[in-house]
Amino acid sequence: MRIGNIFWGVILIVLGGMFFLKATGVITDVLGWFWPIFLMLLGAWVLAQRFLPRRAGSKSDTFSVDLQGAAKLDVSFDHAAGMVVFTGGAPAGVAMTGSQATGMAVKSSLAGDTLSLDMEAGPTFVPFMGPDSGEWRLQLSEEVPVAIKVNAGASSMEFDMSAVKLTFLGVETGASSLRIKLPANAGQTLVSVESGAASIDISVPAGVAGRIRSEQGASSMNIDQTRFPLLTNMSGLYQSADYDISANRVEINLEGGANSVTVR
Repeated sequence: MRIGNIFWGVILIVLGGMFFLKATGVITDVLGWFWPIFLMLLGAWVLAQRFLPRRAGSKSDTFSVDLQGAAKLDVSFDHAAGMVVFTGGAPAGVAMTGSQATGMAVKSSLAGDTLSLDMEAGPTFVPFMGPDSGEWRLQLSEEVPVAIKVNAGASSMEFDMSAVKLTFLGVETGASSLRIKLPANAGQTLVSVESGAASIDISVPAGVAGRIRSEQGASSMNIDQTRFPLLTNMSGLYQSADYDISANRVEINLEGGANSVTVR
């Protein structure tokens, strides 16, 4: 049974109980009592989603999009708020598989050799919108190069791209937590992050060269300068010594406000 069904079942019981109390003269204003109780129950449900064990998704609450023989995959993802996890691991011949609920809409179109996925995901913490697990979990193909564009509100996002042939990751977000694990053998990867007050943690695998450009406000910057030294006379530019000749390299562009940034 979906946890959201339980939540709304409790709400209906509470509402019915209040109408009963009004009919018997115990209370006179149903809505005056209902809204505070509703908000308390919603808050309790949000906390429960954080601390209760997450169950594995079943066929009834997952979706799958066929790769359709495409040679490249473009993903556009709009997210209201909550928790999102992107990883590799989609089955052979599948472009993406992941959590499904009322708040998830997926459209696909094939043009030439490129499959485009346009996705909209509602907040994970609203009972009738989000998945039972409390987070949108999305698995990408590891067979073809992948480009991802994300537009998100106040979100906690994790991108484990270690097994994905990631060519581009663009994120525009507000006050969020963002963790990115980049691939070791994807050739050249471009990462662009525009954010508000965000916590950003980017992991670059050993053997991958990096160039990091930072245009931040009042930010806390923690760049591993043993790997990505700050270039002399170049404000906010860090680069591996072998960047121009490395077969696997990543360019990271960071722009935002009061962020906490770690690149390692």
